[in-house]
Amino acid sequence: MSRTGTTNPSSDPASASQPGQPDYLTRIRLEAPPPPIPPSDVADWTPAQPPNRRSGQRLQTPQVLIIGFGLLVLVGTLLLKLPAASATNHSIGWMDAFFTATSAITVTGLAVLTTATDFTRFGQVIILVLLQVGGVGFIAFSVLLLRLVGRRVTLNERMIIQQSLGAEKASGVGRLALYVLGVTLSVEGVGALLLWLRWRTTIPDGEALWLAIFHAISSYCNAGFDLFSGTDRGILFGFGSDFATLATMGTLILLGGFGVTVLYDLASFRRDRMLALNTRITLVLTLVLTVTGTILMMLDSAIYSDVLSHLPFLEKLWVSLFTIVSARTAGLTILPLDQLSEATQAIIMIWMFIGGAPASMAGGVTTSVVGVLLVSVIATAKGRTAAVAFDRAVPTETIFKAVAIMTVSTLLVAIVTLSLSLLGQGTIFTEGFEVISAFANAGYSLNFTTSLDNWGRFLIAFTMFWGRLGPLTIVVALAQSEQPSLIHHPEEPVILG
Repeated sequence: MSRTGTTNPSSDPASASQPGQPDYLTRIRLEAPPPPIPPSDVADWTPAQPPNRRSGQRLQTPQVLIIGFGLLVLVGTLLLKLPAASATNHSIGWMDAFFTATSAITVTGLAVLTTATDFTRFGQVIILVLLQVGGVGFIAFSVLLLRLVGRRVTLNERMIIQQSLGAEKASGVGRLALYVLGVTLSVEGVGALLLWLRWRTTIPDGEALWLAIFHAISSYCNAGFDLFSGTDRGILFGFGSDFATLATMGTLILLGGFGVTVLYDLASFRRDRMLALNTRITLVLTLVLTVTGTILMMLDSAIYSDVLSHLPFLEKLWVSLFTIVSARTAGLTILPLDQLSEATQAIIMIWMFIGGAPASMAGGVTTSVVGVLLVSVIATAKGRTAAVAFDRAVPTETIFKAVAIMTVSTLLVAIVTLSLSLLGQGTIFTEGFEVISAFANAGYSLNFTTSLDNWGRFLIAFTMFWGRLGPLTIVVALAQSEQPSLIHHPEEPVILG
């Protein structure tokens, strides 16, 4: 007979005590841990996988970016191979089509054919669409297409958009991608209007409108393609030293080289009264590089004695300033670069290698990488334990990523340059200039690309492709591989210097 109050019956049979059983035994039975896994089953036991995280189920972000841009190059090659795209009514060669499509989708501007004379209007439109998609990014265009068909953006797609656009959070990246498109079309529209109003004074309205649209998009996307090279109208259709034309195109180049994150930060400054560290580094380095480069370029006597001897001082200044602004990112050429001194060409090479801001239309190792490395060097020289810029400490992970990008980029430029040199394609200086221009997606050339054979053109095309996706892919890959380590290894110094 059970004692009253010793049991607490419930609807769960397992929780009821047996008659005559003390309730502390019931508690022991209920609170006891589950039986151990038999030794024979331990080897076959694996923890449950979280949903939608199984290996191989989804492509990683770097793979999506590489495959996406690769498919765009393929489509562009096929379209440019059509007879309707060639001014001769005959298909251009496969290598020429591949090289042009790669240069357009990577917004570089290096060319083996003359855009103005070797392509029809249809071919020029294809090039314009490719550089627009390549500049803004196919990720942003993908978001627009998804919104148009009424499909929601998945979490994995949000992460890809976040990393490709340089956003801090994955929330709201769909709106950010549409914001990028809106800003791009608005800025390009204003630039095209200003150029059309200026050029229509000497060019028929319809043709001036097409030229204005093409060069506004090419300038903002930092592409370097133009429709005045190879024509008998002169540089920029006779406006090669015109202040209004150079100011409009130079402003478009700078805005495209800043990137949407910097532009958004500047737009919200009036409200927040704060600028992100990335924005401050970008603005300071852009100002320093532009002013310093212009001054160094003006010291080149060859410019004023041979190239620009017919221009007054102020026009020489505008031309020099535009050349330096375009050198870092765009590659719109208004000076015969092969007639400049090697000192000025070396300055242009360094400025191209640095490039513009990250997550922008520009290429290069980016100003952020250079800024982080400079801050780290200064901190090391002063014996500080942290790299500080504008009263903000730079995270160690950011420094590691900057070192990785700089190291890999330098190795790539060196290996491709040596490869071209071993093939006997030209002098080491012209080869290095072309390779850096390709890597930085700048587009400046010493008239060397057209003399390359198919193997040399393939190396330059690969360098353009890597320059557009390499630094971003490295950052994304490192970000995805970041895991907190539970193992701490002992430190040991390494001799340096």
